[in-house]
Amino acid sequence: MLSLREAGERLGLSPGTLLVQIRKGALVGQKIGKQWVVRASDLAVYDTRRKEPRGFAREDHPYHGKRGGGGRPRKTGPESGEGASDG
Repeated sequence: MLSLREAGERLGLSPGTLLVQIRKGALVGQKIGKQWVVRASDLAVYDTRRKEPRGFAREDHPYHGKRGGGGRPRKTGPESGEGASDG
């Protein structure tokens, strides 16, 4: 069993960050008295998961590697106000 300080040193994270992850359910931890502890095996699982790509970065995501136009298409024509003369 590792204290949150020891676990944080192994991963380069603060004990507070690890506590947040425990409360979110992303990391398995146990409170013994006033101190939170984690198993080394649970810490290894958490570390592997946190390094996996998420969202568009996942290779199995349908938009992985695609570059989008970014936002709403631009209006063209007289209603857009482009090229209108003031009289």
